[in-house]
Amino acid sequence: MSIRALLAVLIVVAVLIVAFLALQSLQQPPKRLVIVGPAGISDLGNALAKKFSEKYGVNATFVPLGGAVEMVNELVRAKDNPPWDVAIGVPEFYYTVLIDQGVLYCPGLKVEGVPAEEFWDPHGCVYPLDKSYIGIVYNESALAKLGLPPPQTLDDLLKPEYKGLITYPNPVQSGTGLAVLSWIISVKGEEEGWRFLKQLAGQIAKVGYPSGFTSLRNALKRGDVVIALSWYSHAIDPGTPHMRAATYSAFLYREGVAVLKNAKNRDLAVEFVKFALSKEGQDLVDPYNYMLPVRPDAVVENNKGLPQPQTVVVYNPALGSKADEWRLRWQREIASG
Repeated sequence: MSIRALLAVLIVVAVLIVAFLALQSLQQPPKRLVIVGPAGISDLGNALAKKFSEKYGVNATFVPLGGAVEMVNELVRAKDNPPWDVAIGVPEFYYTVLIDQGVLYCPGLKVEGVPAEEFWDPHGCVYPLDKSYIGIVYNESALAKLGLPPPQTLDDLLKPEYKGLITYPNPVQSGTGLAVLSWIISVKGEEEGWRFLKQLAGQIAKVGYPSGFTSLRNALKRGDVVIALSWYSHAIDPGTPHMRAATYSAFLYREGVAVLKNAKNRDLAVEFVKFALSKEGQDLVDPYNYMLPVRPDAVVENNKGLPQPQTVVVYNPALGSKADEWRLRWQREIASG
């Protein structure tokens, strides 16, 4: 065989190999990533999944899973064979459950553009995603009709004129509710905090303790509740008109994103964490979650009018191991009377 003929054969073989590899790549489905988070973060979860899929040519989907507390406990139950790869909306005040139970993978990422003070997990497993404030919010119009001044402090809520007007989410079911407990106990100390909660139980509206953010928001819209311990974002949410926030003091609520140790697509989940903390990912936080991004260069439009508290209560990590104990005690001593 001549050299020319040999070259022709080699070229044909090379073309066939390239064609075969191209066909193989077309037949392979895109990599799949499953993101889990509380139902209340669904808009952000879907937005992140869509943008990540487009950017990396993968099939990323978001799965809502109850409230933040319910999600964390489900992650623990399914830790050996999770159907998800990465979790968003992991609350600072309840994340140590995941650490203690060995649920998370800790990739030790170095993230540029996010200030050092935003990182709250010393284990390097949960990365900061967003933040906002929980405090006293109230329907200004409804209080005016009742001839009542707005409450400004936690102790104000115990005044007899506010009886039957107040609520906060159930901390057994809701991350917001557990954050309320964390705030009260951080401010007042543990035993004094429980005494306060028992007194506050006598002030609760007929609607009781809503199961989560959505049910509380609906109660505020219907007028079933006039005063709530909840998100400052109610004061700028067009769905809850006439709402204002007492700015004397508020609790800093912080959420994170974390890779599951036994994720089927762990490497892709790590890339998702990087994306969620990039400017492109952080630009989705404010528009889709009514929360503040952790990057100072991220877009903020909805939260421009968010009330700012005069003093901020930051979570004490030493309380982390007591979250489940508090939930059980609340069910026993507050919900059951």
